[in-house]
Formats: sequence, C-alpha cells, structure tokens
Amino acid sequence: MPHSRWKRLAVAGALPLALAMPLPAAAAPAAPAPVRDVTAYDDSYYQPALGKHGPELKAALNDIISTNQQLTYDQVWDAIKATDQDPANPNNVVLLYTGRSQPKDDSGSGADQWNREHTWAKSHGDFGTAPGPGTDIHHLRPTDASVNSERGSKDFDMGGSPVDEAPGNFSDDDSFEPRDAVKGDVARMLMYMAVRYEGEDGAPNLELNDNVDNGSAPAIGRQSVLLQWNAQDPPDDFERNRNQVIFDRFQHNRNPFVDHPEWAADVFGG
Repeated sequence: MPHSRWKRLAVAGALPLALAMPLPAAAAPAAPAPVRDVTAYDDSYYQPALGKHGPELKAALNDIISTNQQLTYDQVWDAIKATDQDPANPNNVVLLYTGRSQPKDDSGSGADQWNREHTWAKSHGDFGTAPGPGTDIHHLRPTDASVNSERGSKDFDMGGSPVDEAPGNFSDDDSFEPRDAVKGDVARMLMYMAVRYEGEDGAPNLELNDNVDNGSAPAIGRQSVLLQWNAQDPPDDFERNRNQVIFDRFQHNRNPFVDHPEWAADVFGG
C-alpha cells in the first residue's frame, strides 16, 4: 500500500513563537530593508506598476499584461515546443510534473505521450480552449498524458499518495502536489492567471482562494500553500527563459511573478 502524506490544514495565524532570551537594546540588529528585485524591464514594461501595492499593484499589472497576442489551441502545440524546450536537447521538451525529457514529436493522447496541461484547470471557470485563458501559454505546459489525467481538475495543496509515474508528486481526492522543483513554477503560473483574467472580454474573473473544493467556480486553491511554494522555489533559468520566449516570440507579455516573485505576497497577502 502506498504511503500517504498528511494534508496540511490551512490555519490563519502566525507561526509558533520561538522562545529566546531578549537581547539588550544596543545589541539588537537593525531589521534589513526589504529587497526588491530589479529587472531589465522595470524602467519600461513594469514602470506603471512601480511603487504600487495591494489592489493598486494588481490593477496596474492587469493593465500591463492584458495587451498580449492570443493564440489558437492548435498554435499552442508549436509554442510549447519552443517555451519548454530541453536546454540539453533541442529536439525534446521537458515535462512539467515528471521532469522527463521527451521528443517534441511524441505528443498525443497515448499513456506515455505528452499533451497540453492547463495548470489552471479549464473547468475552473469553464473557459474551454477558445483563444484567451484556454490558450494562454503562460499556464499551458507539456505533461505526461496519464499524469495529466491523474491531476485532472484538482486544486493544488500538500499531501496525498505518491503518483506512480511521477516521483515526487502526490495526489488525493481533491488536490495535487507537484514535485519540489516546480512548486514555485505552478504557483506563479496560477498567480499570473488570477491577475491577467479579471472578467474582461468575455473571459471569467479568475481568483485564488484557500479552498480545495472549487469545482467549476472560476477559482483555484490553496492560496496560502501557493504563496509558500513561490517563496521556497524561486524562479530558475528554465522558468525565466520560458517567460522570455513567450514575450519575444508568442504572446508578447510577461509573467510578472517570474520577474518579481516578491510581488506575490504584495498582491495575494502572506
């Protein structure tokens, strides 16, 4: 019988207090000033968002990233072959949940082929595959077809039983936990979707929440866990390159949480 991991409860409140002897006032170190990541796009692309916080920052980012070119669902196949190309083998893509490098032409519905995974499950808002959220390659990734089926339309959270075909991933009745190396990637894709799609142009108003039973509502959780994943797994070279390829070659917009992961706590709390 596979081992199961306990699901962590989402409990509002602070972390347990550590017991320590107080330092004399003179010996207490000054708190460091918050560090804001600086990107090459701050003086241009992100300039309207700089200095804003909370709802104002979310609104500014929505204005910035909503000018993107939209793809058809067929065009997504070729886009993914570029965005998720294996840096060590240009003939392959790297699958999101398994981390497996697989030939680009080995795509389809076969059990060991790769297909297009909507990280924000399209049933959460019922947006289908028409141009818009259903074809936005910021959250469409190549995945093993059977692992994609195992994830289904579940929300994201900690816990569950191991996924046999994808070591390091866990699944239970209402949630899916991806492997550690892509936890932050998943979180930032979902944050992008919640900022990009605010109910305009016929698209649903997508929101993060702290639930894992969202069904067909235009929402995905668990937000508190996604914030943890964003902090523990910062953007790596693969994720940053993916963001750049989307910007340069396809949609011409960026995921702001890849460029500025510190904005996640500002927009979504934490």
